[in-house]
Amino acid sequence: MDKKTLMITGASGFIGSNFIARYKDKYNIIPIDLIKNKPEDIDFKNVDCVLHLAALVHQMKGAPREKYFEVNTELTRRVAKCAKASGVKHFVFYSTVAVYGTHGSIEKKMIFDKNSKVNPITPYAQSKWEAEEILRKLEDNSFRISILRPPMVYGNDCPGNMKRLEKLVKTISVLPFNYDENKRTLVSIEKLLNITDEIIRQEILGVIIPKDNKDVSIKEIAEKIAFKNNKKVKLYKFPSLIFNILVKLKPDIMESLYGDLRFR
Repeated sequence: MDKKTLMITGASGFIGSNFIARYKDKYNIIPIDLIKNKPEDIDFKNVDCVLHLAALVHQMKGAPREKYFEVNTELTRRVAKCAKASGVKHFVFYSTVAVYGTHGSIEKKMIFDKNSKVNPITPYAQSKWEAEEILRKLEDNSFRISILRPPMVYGNDCPGNMKRLEKLVKTISVLPFNYDENKRTLVSIEKLLNITDEIIRQEILGVIIPKDNKDVSIKEIAEKIAFKNNKKVKLYKFPSLIFNILVKLKPDIMESLYGDLRFR
């Protein structure tokens, strides 16, 4: 069986570099840097599938709103239009569960699936959602679209919130994470790569939420990080009054740490 030729944008990022390391012998991989290459100048000839990972992710220090749309929306549109015009048959786009517009809920269970109503709030989420909508309009029988909406990704050297949480657990021995009531859906980098490979191989279309089989609490996450790093930690709960004050003062942070957010 002939290898598929796979073009990957954002190939030097966390997901792209891990994908290439794992599947470099399974596909004919063409890595593309969209900072150095305009979509209109890229040769898509004989490319079977584009895995579009290039994105401006949520910036802790902030980025101009228009920059998110320039990279996540407009650049996606240009890559997809050029790919389609060149005869590429399959386009795989990495979106985000941020399109659902919540950090989670401390008060109730929150369970979403691919058909749940979206409510993108941040420029990052809005720009990704607009890119999804553009791709749906471009889709036809000769240009098929797959959209992945990953939850929080974890694994060796992962960036983002999980990296910050790992640093916290490795640095501080006593932490307020003794909560196991609320659960969150995560996905390991290994599982994410497996699902991405399957989507490319089998041309699984539509929206896919890649996830682990088991949802976990903040307590379980902290204990797993500690175990992995051979670190002893003592977990405790905030006094109720303090917890409630923190929820009012820092709702986003508290919901991200202690809120319920599950995907099916």
